Amino acid sequence: MKHVQRFKARVLGRTELPHAELTPKNSSPRLDESSSIDSKPDEAGLMNFPVDIVAIHGLNGNAVSTWRHQPDGTVWLRDLLPDFLPGCRVYTYGYPSKIWSQSSERIQEYALNLLVALRDVREDLNASKRSIIFVCHSLGGIVFKQALVAAHENDDLYGELLKSIRGVVFLATPHRGSGTANLASICGSIVNSFASAGLGPRAVRTDLLKTLIYDSDALQDLTMSARNRLGNIHVVSFYETLPLSMGPLSSSLVVSPASAVLGIPYEEVIPMPEDHRTICRFPRETESYLKVARALRRIATKSSNIGPTLKRTSTHSSNIVLSTLERTCMSLLSDNDVAKDVEPPPKPVPGTCQWIRSHSLFVSWLEAGTNALLWLTGHPGCGKTMLSYSLAQYFDDARNKSRNVLIYLCQNKNKQTDARAVLIGLILQIADRHRSLVRYIRSAFEKEGSSIIQSFASLWRIFVRIAKDPKSGPLYVIVDALDECERTSCHQLLVSISDMLTDSSQSMKSDSRVKFLITSRPFLHQSYANSQKVLQSRISIDDDQTGYTEDLQTFIQERIHEISLNRQFSNDIRDFLYEAIMSKADRTFLWIHLVLASIEKSILTSRKEFQKIIASIPEGLAEIYHRYLSAIPLDHQEDASKLLKLLLACSRPLSLVELNIAFTMESSYTTTEEIMQNSHNSIAHTVQGILGALVRVTGQQVSLVHQTVKDYLQDRDSASIDSPPAIRMVDPQGSALQLATVCIQYLLLDDFTVDLFPTNDPSTVAEETDFFGELPLGGFEGDFWDQEDHDLDSGALFHDPDILNSKMCDSMALDYPFYTYASLHWAEHFAICEEDAPEELKDFARSLLDPDTENCRNWLSFYHTKASTPLDDGITDQNPIILASQFNSITALNSLLLDSKPSQIIKNQSLYWASRLGHDRIVTALLQSGAEPDVQQLDGQTALTVAAEHGNKSCIIALLADSLTNANAPGRNGRTALSFACRGGYDEIVKELLKQKACNPDEPDNTGATPFIWAVGGGHHSTISNLARLRNVNINHQDKTGRTAVSWASGDGMADTVIRLLKLPCIDINAKDNKGRSPLSWAAGNGCTDVVEILLANPRIDKMSMDNDKRNAISWASTQGHCQVLVKLLEAGCPGVDAEDIDGWTPLAWAIQTDSPETVHALVSNENVLIERRDRGGRTALSWAVEYGHIEVVKVLLRAGADTMTQTGSGRTPVMIAKDFGRDDMVKELEAYGP
Repeated sequence: MKHVQRFKARVLGRTELPHAELTPKNSSPRLDESSSIDSKPDEAGLMNFPVDIVAIHGLNGNAVSTWRHQPDGTVWLRDLLPDFLPGCRVYTYGYPSKIWSQSSERIQEYALNLLVALRDVREDLNASKRSIIFVCHSLGGIVFKQALVAAHENDDLYGELLKSIRGVVFLATPHRGSGTANLASICGSIVNSFASAGLGPRAVRTDLLKTLIYDSDALQDLTMSARNRLGNIHVVSFYETLPLSMGPLSSSLVVSPASAVLGIPYEEVIPMPEDHRTICRFPRETESYLKVARALRRIATKSSNIGPTLKRTSTHSSNIVLSTLERTCMSLLSDNDVAKDVEPPPKPVPGTCQWIRSHSLFVSWLEAGTNALLWLTGHPGCGKTMLSYSLAQYFDDARNKSRNVLIYLCQNKNKQTDARAVLIGLILQIADRHRSLVRYIRSAFEKEGSSIIQSFASLWRIFVRIAKDPKSGPLYVIVDALDECERTSCHQLLVSISDMLTDSSQSMKSDSRVKFLITSRPFLHQSYANSQKVLQSRISIDDDQTGYTEDLQTFIQERIHEISLNRQFSNDIRDFLYEAIMSKADRTFLWIHLVLASIEKSILTSRKEFQKIIASIPEGLAEIYHRYLSAIPLDHQEDASKLLKLLLACSRPLSLVELNIAFTMESSYTTTEEIMQNSHNSIAHTVQGILGALVRVTGQQVSLVHQTVKDYLQDRDSASIDSPPAIRMVDPQGSALQLATVCIQYLLLDDFTVDLFPTNDPSTVAEETDFFGELPLGGFEGDFWDQEDHDLDSGALFHDPDILNSKMCDSMALDYPFYTYASLHWAEHFAICEEDAPEELKDFARSLLDPDTENCRNWLSFYHTKASTPLDDGITDQNPIILASQFNSITALNSLLLDSKPSQIIKNQSLYWASRLGHDRIVTALLQSGAEPDVQQLDGQTALTVAAEHGNKSCIIALLADSLTNANAPGRNGRTALSFACRGGYDEIVKELLKQKACNPDEPDNTGATPFIWAVGGGHHSTISNLARLRNVNINHQDKTGRTAVSWASGDGMADTVIRLLKLPCIDINAKDNKGRSPLSWAAGNGCTDVVEILLANPRIDKMSMDNDKRNAISWASTQGHCQVLVKLLEAGCPGVDAEDIDGWTPLAWAIQTDSPETVHALVSNENVLIERRDRGGRTALSWAVEYGHIEVVKVLLRAGADTMTQTGSGRTPVMIAKDFGRDDMVKELEAYGP
């Protein structure tokens, strides 16, 4: 594989750096210490910068040309920076980022190589204490962030390196990707900005391009992971302000300011009057260069501490005696405190809820010297309340027991919380701790009386006056589950907090600031963040937070450990409970907590009972879901029902765009344009506003908050007469009908009545494949970044129909966002509800199964290209009956069978597909119409054998019920249905087949393998036991190679299966195959140590067994260098350690040829091995080892006493052989042991 600009870093020196190239094109990943030059310190000693500057180039660049200004060749890192920062050392890092590179390395590998090489060169130079500053252009910044994350995740390897990182300068790094919206635009903007004329048709690095798509998942994930780490270093971000002056996109910025700026605390943002190409190239000390150089200097001179520290304050007056009036005021508030009896959540498991403490946004909020707010969002049941209480305890502990932490839980099962209640609770808490502050309550009471508790404004004034009082000290106010608060008063509270944070007239002294921490579902934050800037700071708890996932795992492990200790569960049950609960947890603490409580309460403790508990809705959760449903507004019950049906029926989580279309779709719409014109402008807001806590919106996907919501909605008992109207209208059948109707109507829109896949028309090829039309094509030479000629070749890239279809599908998916889901899933939804569907919908479905229509051909072509299990290459030419059978439409099939007279071939092919895909009702209908079950179809399979191969039990039963079905009819390679069922471990199908009197359980296939051998090959122990009990099954049957089930299992290293086989009576443990090899021989030759140990422990094993070539197990183990197996054989006393085979080769000779020093050592350590034995040609082991050039083997033989002077038949010694081959190293070793 050719690597253009393979990674290599060098310290740049003004006098010793080659002017043209820094690194050879195919240099290996290393640092060249010989060329490392430090810049000289300031002779006056007044200013010295002992820092390492590491420069990382971007997409399609290299270690030097990215930083070189043309035409004068100035490399500012080499020619300018060392004088500006005396004492610094400058490294450049190169990696294969060429757009036409054939490298398969990913950004992760680039980052890892950077860490390894930088660590190694600093260790070599004993410079591990020098600070490091990175300079990153474009994609180089992404590589740096990936390296930073990887270093933190591998602190034991790169901890010292991390401690040295002082800061980073980003030069137009696309943290959110390119500002253009698709892959072609990425090429046009980023690649063409540095393109050269005439690129040849090479493989495009689409993986790198896709990484740079705006808001790509990869970039979002990396940014989220890196934010915390970047908060610990100094960050300077430069962004371009000039568009490129070349190419068709000369009016646009390659990287927009929004993408080039991280938006993290303490980030320094600097605009640069440069374009994407010139932002990293400077001819001299220009103003732009000086901005970068000064930024590096600022970082070099700053300390490593980021942000201010938080002072501690303690001002308590809780022992002050209150007056009668003050006690009246406190009683008034206390009587109206609806949260006073709320039970706190269980204490967090030790070690959990700590990840947030190091989150950069949390640290910034905590250490801010002013009033501040941080919003923690998470979906229902994700553990927000537990995290709130954990942080409250942390604040108390961290603030030296200052007791200035206020927490209010808005959740109330019996009554919706009002924001006035929130303020009452907060005021009571602070007044109880600082009794002198009760005077503010008394003052308001004296003016307004008891009405203060009914006035939000009055309560807010009291709270603000208390918060401003220096005696209150810093306040940490935690309001949990604010989305549960009544909407109007919640709005009042948030607006008031916003005013406090923004209004300078409400500013407080540094020792009496207020820090608000709010938790809620994402919906509430989204409603305010765009319009209220001070409310924007947010941490999403359960979306891709590594610490959150680890908390889930720790919580489950600790609770299972606790329950297991009390109940004395075995380790197997512990592991089962952990795996089962983790697989269904879906990031939901609430479900985990309730299901573990149910397990703890359960009197029955069998595995089956635990499976039942985990599969069902935990106690208490149904009540919560009922409450969520009851909260749906009455005027949106019908909308809620429609949304729930769509979410309940969907085969995978829908994107917001897909749900928007499905929710908007009406039968009167005939074009996609009509749908989009009437779609909702903020579907996330609409869905969350209607369904509330029942849904989770993650990124661009929407789903029910947990699988148990679906279970609850499908439970008909939950849809009783007292249920909310929204749930009474929801059922699985109706949900499938709702989504099937939307899908079918969408596929039949006028947009799709023309053939969108004209792959047979050559004239359209160029038009449909002009995906990279603006990429430079033709011959390519030189550095892609630095070519100034940008002539473009608009020739087509692809001509293969499959590639054309794939491109068309991608284009359709972008232009018609619901087409992917509709084409891939409409049939499965319709199959569920078709018998109850209206006749009009049935007619529509039949038209989608008619290949004579464009609508049908379009979705079939799309399905063929994009389905995870496409059917066959000729799908667009299929008969409607075959399509109805493939897509399980029984009503369409019955109609077609009545209206037409299909040929026998069509019926037989349809039966094959229905059997393969598991459509039992289609199978029955086709059999009744005269389809023949034993006719071989695709790949030589019959309907019965293909149904068995795919585990379709219901189809097997339907087929066996037909008198024409032969249970022994051969399929592919002569295998029967029983053979396929045994290989797949389908025990229920095996039982159904064995019920047939005509079924032969020992029928061999074309290779001689029986169903028993296939069951052993699959490792299906229950199937093996069932077959072994049958009298007419020969468990020692040999296939055409002579191998038995034991032989195959031994050779494949199936230790557990071998143990079970050896327990069978009459099993032949020593059966030899046609070549005379035994199971022990196969296990030894394949290095199956566990199996060898099992066989040797059996008293019936023949340790002396030899094959037709007189080779034993020791010989075979030595051949492949399986040292562990050899040791087991020798310890068990197997004979023949020095025996010759039919060619005169001993095990030692085989081990030497394999170049296995460990195996050779094990053999020569055995006293029965004659190290000086001569073979039939008169040569010793040492002679051969020297000729093979295996120096490590030679060393082992010499240490074992091999004679260096022994001559071959032709009189040549090992030394002479080594000299003949020019192996001076071997000569040296041999002479050291010679006379």
